[in-house]
Amino acid sequence: MPYRSTNPFTMKNKRKIYRIIGIVCFAIMLICLGAIAAILLSNKKAGDDYAKLASEVRTPTETPTQSQPETEPTGTTAQPTEPTEPELVDIPIDFDTLLETNEDIIGWITVDGTNIDYPILYDDTLELYYLSHNYLGTWVNSGSIFVLSDNTRDFSDFNTLIYGHNLLDGQMFSQLHNFREEDFFQENGHITIYTPDRKLSYEVFAAYRTDNLNIVLNNDFSTEETREAYIERIYTHTDYAFFKPEYRPTASDTIITLSTCIGVGQQQYRYVVQGLLVSDEAGQLTAAQDEDEP
Repeated sequence: MPYRSTNPFTMKNKRKIYRIIGIVCFAIMLICLGAIAAILLSNKKAGDDYAKLASEVRTPTETPTQSQPETEPTGTTAQPTEPTEPELVDIPIDFDTLLETNEDIIGWITVDGTNIDYPILYDDTLELYYLSHNYLGTWVNSGSIFVLSDNTRDFSDFNTLIYGHNLLDGQMFSQLHNFREEDFFQENGHITIYTPDRKLSYEVFAAYRTDNLNIVLNNDFSTEETREAYIERIYTHTDYAFFKPEYRPTASDTIITLSTCIGVGQQQYRYVVQGLLVSDEAGQLTAAQDEDEP
């Protein structure tokens, strides 16, 4: 007598199970694709909002014309001139409008060679609020460029740590990763931060991968010796690391650290680009053009 299986999972039942599994997997795939699409749309909306903000608050600056020096008549002696106060630089960002929108905006940052052109938010919530909110206080996956309350608001600390997301669409601090290429690192590196009354200019002196510990909280910057020790540790990094010795800081200098994540599966690491303050100029807000003027 031929053998007959008593297993209830006949081929017909197996086909039903496989069909159900396939439907479930397809549904999960659709949910995942929908979630990814929602994130991408949210990031695009946030990017459009920041681009619109930049166009609205960036004020036109006049290009100075070079005047010809006046010559003294022959036979006369030039009189000594009185020392003059240094001229105030124009601040081409309308901080009045920005601060009416959000008092947490403490500056505006640009990095040459990248699309980084954003307001800087000050996050004193102790809950990383601006990791997931924009300058309007709206939840967005892309968050904001922000400084935590471990630092002061005026970028006067020895090392001010500035955070931003690394996104697939290249927004926020994603293009900091361009500095992982040696040619880009050597050819670029000027960072400008505008505040309501100052223009701060930095030159990149280091870029490297490091751990994800908070640099400010996990280092002692209170003495010249501890600051020197920290600087020495910077130059021991070897992962994606490049340095410009001509801009090596000292314990009496001021630096910034731009920090972003590496990517999926590397949550234990951060990628940082560090700049040395080379110019601190007092500034004045650029006057907005009168609407009645042509």
